[in-house]
Amino acid sequence: MKNFEIYNNLLVSYEMVKNCDTIIYYWPKNKSEALFQFINLISCLPINTQIFIVGENSSGIKSAPLMLKKWITLYKVDSAKHSILMTGSLKRKKRFLLEDFFKVHKWKNFSIKSLPGVFGDKKIDEGSKLLASTFSKSITGKILDVGCGTGFLSVSLLDCSPNVDITLIDNNKTALRCSQVTLDANQLRGKVLCSDFYSNIFEKFDLIISNPPFHDDLKINFNIVKKIICDSVNYLKFRGELRFVTNSCFDYNFLLKKTFKRYSIIEKTNKYKIYQAFLN
Repeated sequence: MKNFEIYNNLLVSYEMVKNCDTIIYYWPKNKSEALFQFINLISCLPINTQIFIVGENSSGIKSAPLMLKKWITLYKVDSAKHSILMTGSLKRKKRFLLEDFFKVHKWKNFSIKSLPGVFGDKKIDEGSKLLASTFSKSITGKILDVGCGTGFLSVSLLDCSPNVDITLIDNNKTALRCSQVTLDANQLRGKVLCSDFYSNIFEKFDLIISNPPFHDDLKINFNIVKKIICDSVNYLKFRGELRFVTNSCFDYNFLLKKTFKRYSIIEKTNKYKIYQAFLN
């Protein structure tokens, strides 16, 4: 393959696919996200474009023919290693409007905007709510929201302490759009940055907050929270604090003891707990 281009965009555009006559699409685990991405894709494609769809059985790919039958008739090509490959030709297009896919969740007097595939798109996560319940007006200075998602944690912190200087980071372009739209909808200020963990962060903070995922697509992956914990020390000020929520069944005492001078669990339910850790 001599000529290829790589894009890292929220949406597919006509310019990206204008020279393509065949599309390969990887089916995600979230069906709403699949529909969101597929409608965006076919809105830019000409009729009769050949589309291949591949995905793991556990992702729900078997529902694709029924979900997409208005626009394409899919046929199974092959299956192996717990995955399926399907194909079909585009028979009907659909107009795509990003605004049609936003959901709005109400919290207090705030609107939390979400798109399919972003954590918290169906409802505001209970673990995030528990973490938000620990925020108070005593929190000041520079704050970093790692894995900001819909922007809920930053909104809840700004509700308690409106004068903080908050930065929201995520490596998912859809999440970043949600966070920015959420801030704008509530007339709140924050800096929204694309960053893979701390890769695009070059300053230190008084407080880092997070509701870290423990899934990487369909697989459990504790390396995400491990990296957030261990690398946070490089981005905290002298008396800086890390505060995050996790499932009650997971134990991060060993990591925290090795990384921080002191730590504690400041809130706990039967499902979630909040860790608070200090550098000094």
